[in-house]
Amino acid sequence: MMANAQDTITDTIPYQRILIEAGVHIPFGKLADKIGAGPEFGIWYRSRMLNNDFIDVGISLYIPGNRRGFDYQDEGSNYKVKPAEVSGMVGVRMNKPYRLGDVNSKKTLEWSTIGGYAFFMYNDRKVRTGNSSTRNDVVGNTKALSTFQIGQGIKFTNNNLGIQLNYNYTPYGLLSRHVPDNFGSHSFTISIFYKL
Repeated sequence: MMANAQDTITDTIPYQRILIEAGVHIPFGKLADKIGAGPEFGIWYRSRMLNNDFIDVGISLYIPGNRRGFDYQDEGSNYKVKPAEVSGMVGVRMNKPYRLGDVNSKKTLEWSTIGGYAFFMYNDRKVRTGNSSTRNDVVGNTKALSTFQIGQGIKFTNNNLGIQLNYNYTPYGLLSRHVPDNFGSHSFTISIFYKL
């Protein structure tokens, strides 16, 4: 079996444009202190670029497991908030495909570079004091920590079905004044995908 950069898909060969993905999102480091592993789903639209590379544009959403409260600072006070039921990213992936085997082979390996906008949803709870000193209302809002996401990934495809592994770097604390810089930034995604 051999992989050759010159044996990429050519312009004369049709390709599938829609990728549907299902897998698991696995946080590690300090991010694993806030959420656990959970299912992740994505849909991406693919276009061919120069040199027979591909660009994907799409969205991935994950449902964090074992959600735990974390420290949050707002309006001079510190309190606990809890991760919401869904988070994710919207972005692009640059893909370099390599055909494995001879010209007729349906097996490919792809190296992906990932970039986009990531959001970490959480449920904010504030205590609002009413006109009476004996009455307090709890106000709940769903908000998001927003940042960029960059990463690298590898895909193996046989015909239209494949498996991929992505490393994701999402520095949620870098652009937020509500959580510390070391909030947590690292995760892996392992998923299967189908090309339509």
